[in-house]
Amino acid sequence: MSAIDLVILGIVIERPQSAYDIQKDVACHHLSRWTKISTPSIYRKVLLLSEQGYLQSNTVKGERFADKAIYAVTPSGRAYFESLMNRYVAQPVPLLFDFNVVIANLNKLDRAQALGLLSVLRQNLTDSLRANAGYRAEFADIPLAGRAVIEQQGLLYKAMLDWLDAFRQQFERESNNGKSADHPV
Repeated sequence: MSAIDLVILGIVIERPQSAYDIQKDVACHHLSRWTKISTPSIYRKVLLLSEQGYLQSNTVKGERFADKAIYAVTPSGRAYFESLMNRYVAQPVPLLFDFNVVIANLNKLDRAQALGLLSVLRQNLTDSLRANAGYRAEFADIPLAGRAVIEQQGLLYKAMLDWLDAFRQQFERESNNGKSADHPV
């Protein structure tokens, strides 16, 4: 199961296109901000999906450049796309944040150092929220799905800031009272 498969098949279902055009579509919709996908992985996956029979290619004469392969979704590719859609919505939704390993280890630092790290984390979340607001304005005319994901990210940043503020207060209170902050999460 692969999110990249889902992205590529979804793009090609909209309209058949070359691997280069798929890559441009990923960049245009800023999909790499929402899922782990890179240009080299797109090209590799397009070839793999074609080998697996999920995509078929037709060679088209290029206007100024060499001939290029245009990929279209096959019936088995559509079925695979639909099965991926169903599998992704049926699984638990993990919220994995790399900074949680810092949160889990704050009690191993002195209080001032731990609070300093929490301040840096708060600033980074604030900066991300501010950037998200800029994206909402800049990409106000993109399709609904893209706008919805940008809105979702903004709400998550706000919730994370609220959580971090509450956690910091609890961390300060417990470290002031001499309690161990062994389990700050």
